[in-house]
Amino acid sequence: MSEPTKRHFLTVLLTDSVVQSALVLSDGQTVELKEFSSIKTYFDRQDLIEQLDKSLQELGPDSQDVVETIFAFDQEWLVDGELSDEKKPVVKQAAESLTLEAVGQCAIPEALAEARLIGDEHDSCLLLVFKEATFELIFLEHGQFIDLLQIGRSANVVDDLAEALARVARHLKDSHKYFPDKVLLSSVALSTKELELLKQQLVAVDWTTNPGFSSTPAIVVLEADYMIKSVSLSAGKVLTKTAFLAKTPTSAASLINDYAVEKSTVAPTTASSFGISFDHTQIANGSRLVSSPVATDSKSPNAQELVLEPAATKESSFSSPKKVRSPWLRFYLSHQKMILLGIGSGLLALLILAAVFALFLSKVTVLVSPEESLLQKTVKITLDPSISESDFSKATLKASMANKTITGQDVLATTGIGLVGDKAKGRVVIYNKTKEEVELDAATELSKDGIIFLTDDKVKIPAAIEKDGGSGVDYGSIEVSVTAQDIGAEANLNKETKLRVADYFDDEFAATTLDTFAGGSSREVRVVAEADRQQLATSLQQKLMADAKKELEQESKDGVYLVPTGVNKVLSSDFSAEIGAETESLTLSLSLEVEVIKYLSADLKKLGFAILEQELPAGYVLLDQEPSLLSDKAQVASGSSRVNLNVDLSAKATAALDLDALEKQVLGKNWLEAVELLEDQAEIKKAEVLYMPPFLSAIMRTLPSDANRVTIQLSK
Repeated sequence: MSEPTKRHFLTVLLTDSVVQSALVLSDGQTVELKEFSSIKTYFDRQDLIEQLDKSLQELGPDSQDVVETIFAFDQEWLVDGELSDEKKPVVKQAAESLTLEAVGQCAIPEALAEARLIGDEHDSCLLLVFKEATFELIFLEHGQFIDLLQIGRSANVVDDLAEALARVARHLKDSHKYFPDKVLLSSVALSTKELELLKQQLVAVDWTTNPGFSSTPAIVVLEADYMIKSVSLSAGKVLTKTAFLAKTPTSAASLINDYAVEKSTVAPTTASSFGISFDHTQIANGSRLVSSPVATDSKSPNAQELVLEPAATKESSFSSPKKVRSPWLRFYLSHQKMILLGIGSGLLALLILAAVFALFLSKVTVLVSPEESLLQKTVKITLDPSISESDFSKATLKASMANKTITGQDVLATTGIGLVGDKAKGRVVIYNKTKEEVELDAATELSKDGIIFLTDDKVKIPAAIEKDGGSGVDYGSIEVSVTAQDIGAEANLNKETKLRVADYFDDEFAATTLDTFAGGSSREVRVVAEADRQQLATSLQQKLMADAKKELEQESKDGVYLVPTGVNKVLSSDFSAEIGAETESLTLSLSLEVEVIKYLSADLKKLGFAILEQELPAGYVLLDQEPSLLSDKAQVASGSSRVNLNVDLSAKATAALDLDALEKQVLGKNWLEAVELLEDQAEIKKAEVLYMPPFLSAIMRTLPSDANRVTIQLSK
């Protein structure tokens, strides 16, 4: 059978303020944790990339060409199992900047629960994962993932845990009516020292008064690198698509579990964690989880390895070669006493010189790492061009006004309906029944059922004349051409149709068509409506305002930012057609003058620095004079030219250390005691003693009493 192909990949544990990475080796069936970095704190996106880069550099030369990466995120970073839209750009930029290929992702609580069950498929525990402002409670019972809660932290961790237990108590049933007797504390945000303080508060409480506990639970602080190891083990399953859960010896769980767990009498069940099922049958019989010896020094990233390998081992097919003594070995045996005497004398002389140097000439540097705190605050900052000076107490920043002219053109299909066509024409005879001659002006109205015709010319109609003998009357008459007042085919009248003349009665005047009228027609056409012009003006104005905003964003550079207030003035407006004009489309050319507020990034950062200074814990100072601005979405204040910016401010603060006072505390002390003395101080995160030359650290146990030979420096 051919040897399985081995493959390296990276795991990255990422929270809102902490990043840590590990190098993992897998052959498709076994997973081995090769290296893991120290925990890195970051405060903005750029700092995240820098700290992740440093973290990856700590993984050694084997990690240089490894790009495949599995990310483990805070639960809040994921929405329905996927990375949230807010966090995607952050992870994408980090991955692209450091040439990482994301091949998988998971939630940190999911990875921790899965790793617990890999170590012991029947595990029962309450795992508390602490963050700066919250903590998560993971409830495992007999190999089942029962619940996950997130609780806000207060000054009293006992009350916080009591609240969490009250919420998960609903899962206690007749068959399992008690909480597990293990409470485990872990964190990447808090130091081991801080976790131990929390443990002391929890241990001081009689938990048997809680009906959920049958006995006093064991409260254990897990090692600082517990979470990265658990995430890496769980990530191996994600990448290799191999289920690790199997019946394993209890001793094999010592790497992930904090101490040996007695075998459970509960029958094996299928455990699930956030939708991932663990199948016990996927591992071949005879596989076992192997743990190399666990070093107690958490500073050694190579102290532990995770390997899933076959229980049976193959016998070596190689025989030991025959040993042959060399001439140098024979010479040594012949002159052994003389050689050893010479070496001993030389070593003695070197030891005497080293002792003299160590006692009177050596120098020691003590590096101290102050505690750091990440300050974050969301604040609404108002840009006001009407004030003469910025008011930091009211988060109001002085700005200046400017104008920007923008022009554009848009087209809209017309919606108005109009009638066009021809007017009917014909000739009529008009009869005068009166005894007087009458003159009718041009455009005199003749009508029939509401259809109006107008005479084309001015005419005189003779008076009516009585016939001889009184036998009747001959009406005066005249022929005239007429044209319909309106377009339309309804004016095409038949021959000998009678018409009314103006407002005269029929016994005064009458008219009759001489022939059939023709030429009248009509049809509907698209014309410009007033609503068309209003709609086109509104839409084009909105488009030009959006274009102005984009152009201003592009013009904002070199620390100068331009933001439109939303106020504008129309400089010119030119429509292609008037209202009622026949056309299928309407075009508008528009020119706007947009009101703009201008402000400086330097002024904004000064304001942010002043705001964050008010949030500083006692004894801390800001590391940077310019805080990071994570967002600056502009909003126009209603009814004014003031602009509001919702800004997420963040900056690192560090404890202010008195190095001279610290130096006096450690002079002449045992260096281990000096380190412990310094690290017991709340404002110091870590202390380290460096001898010059370095080999003296194995000889010297006491720091010099001479202040000229001891230097205390801040660790970079």
